[in-house]
Amino acid sequence: MFKISIDHNLDEAIKELGYLRDRDLPYIQRTTVNNLAFDALESMKREIGGKLNITKGSIPNSFRIKKATRDSNYAELFVDEFRWQHKVLAHHFSGGDRERRGMEKALIRSGYMYKGEILTPSPGVKIRGSAYIQMMSQLKLNIKAGYSANETKGSRSKANSRRTKARFFIVTGKSKTTMAPGIYARMPGHDKPICMLRISEKPNYKKRFDLESTVSKVIARRYSKHFNEAIERASSINKMKGWH
Repeated sequence: MFKISIDHNLDEAIKELGYLRDRDLPYIQRTTVNNLAFDALESMKREIGGKLNITKGSIPNSFRIKKATRDSNYAELFVDEFRWQHKVLAHHFSGGDRERRGMEKALIRSGYMYKGEILTPSPGVKIRGSAYIQMMSQLKLNIKAGYSANETKGSRSKANSRRTKARFFIVTGKSKTTMAPGIYARMPGHDKPICMLRISEKPNYKKRFDLESTVSKVIARRYSKHFNEAIERASSINKMKGWH
């Protein structure tokens, strides 16, 4: 989250104009701040879309704005920390390691992965969301309070009757095999198992975005425009309502 505010001395600027009232200051301030916030939002969206090879449109569009109001003279630019997009983006702003995701946490909890390891898609393999559900079920990773969504003998029989294409298994660093650690699928028509997800060492991501720097550049570039437009708008309202 980043707070966007104006540090300039607006009182002095308005006094120099001479035709605005003191009560116009809060309106001018919050209007300028909010317009700067929306400019920063668009700039951040372009940066994310240009630097990250992420096809999901909801990632660049994940930032939100809490506008300045009569009670607050600043706007907030943020990604909701409880949304999945926050987990995708956080390490690109901080660098270093990233938070573990649902399947990773389940594999660590079950002893198949170390805390420092992560899952990465195998090169050239595209995985649908439904495939992750099948993996979790077949590998018995769906242990939740009160129930289990894991595959049983009965559900496996039904799956086979529907001609389920893939059967998944795990290779860990402790497995006695020459196969690299990861989650594999046995597929009809393939002689060898296909690696779906690799178990990789702790990542060290490069810091790719600096929200403070982006906002500062937007303010430097767009402040005068939005400030002058807010003054013109306040002046027009005064004239329209007969306030002098």
